[in-house]
Amino acid sequence: MIEERAIRRWPAGQRAAVVVSFDVDGQYGEMQHHGADDWYWRSQASYGLETGIWRILRLLADFDVAATFCWVGLAAAERPDAVVAARDGGHELACHGWDHRAYRNLLPDEQRADIERTRDALERIAGQRPVGHKTPFWRFTEETPAVLQALGFQWQMDFASRDLPWLTRPDPARPPLVQLAPSRLLDDYSSFVDWVMPPSQAFELWRDELDVLRAEGGLMCLTLHPWISGRPAPSRALSLFLDYVIGLGDVWIARADHVARWWLERPRELVQPQG
Repeated sequence: MIEERAIRRWPAGQRAAVVVSFDVDGQYGEMQHHGADDWYWRSQASYGLETGIWRILRLLADFDVAATFCWVGLAAAERPDAVVAARDGGHELACHGWDHRAYRNLLPDEQRADIERTRDALERIAGQRPVGHKTPFWRFTEETPAVLQALGFQWQMDFASRDLPWLTRPDPARPPLVQLAPSRLLDDYSSFVDWVMPPSQAFELWRDELDVLRAEGGLMCLTLHPWISGRPAPSRALSLFLDYVIGLGDVWIARADHVARWWLERPRELVQPQG
């Protein structure tokens, strides 16, 4: 039995929070991973913007759920219609690198240029300036938070070390950056690409993760991809999960920027873990 010891740190006394995020890579994540000449993987990934994202947007609309879409800049530039559709669906637009290059080999100035280029492209397309960032492959560097803070970003979703948000302030003179923790266990790439499991098993993993976090008052961040979770069978895992979360009645499903804003505005003694 899961021990019930959560404090009510979320809006309206909700017991836990869930962010559903989508990394919209286009073909560029698999091109960086497998090479530009691997047309098998490029064709797999192209499903995301051709078909998968549209199934995802319909599914989210059916559940009346707002998500966060983290865009590779080149993918956004190639499919502005998809960016606008996500915006018009009430979803957050965030940055995910220009061409999905890992940042671990980039200098801080190179990271800054990459982030600015992606942010500015999304703002031109959608008329909204992104406030959040997820580094491609989660391969960031020690300097990445300082770069984001200097650019005025509000949240980062790279560090996987906690079950609650926390604040980082590389420059004490600037507003803090909210860290929202992802997990490799909550990435559909792990469930449906690295290993191919039935959607019911992916749902069970996500459900069990949430049950523990709900008992403890934590935050769960899903990382999904339109070219994976937008396919027919994997989309069932997301559908089952959203139906379960909504049925609980006491879990806040929120965009990443809304979670970050909430965390920034709460007194520390109301949100920090107890014991």
